[in-house]
Amino acid sequence: MIKVIIAVDENQKTFQTNFKDMTILELADELGIHKNTIGAVLVDGVPKKLHEKIRDNTEIYVLPILSGG
Repeated sequence: MIKVIIAVDENQKTFQTNFKDMTILELADELGIHKNTIGAVLVDGVPKKLHEKIRDNTEIYVLPILSGG
């Protein structure tokens, strides 16, 4: 089981999904999250790259691109 927290827009969404052998980017695609909206991904609190594989029993936090001045 994987806990996914998505905060790429004004609404944060949290849900759990069954583990599948895939990358973070493949999971994002499956969830309808375009990679250009992802600023960072934390897996169990550790920054990860989109091409890295997902492991079972993890928490994935998808963060938006930050901008400002």
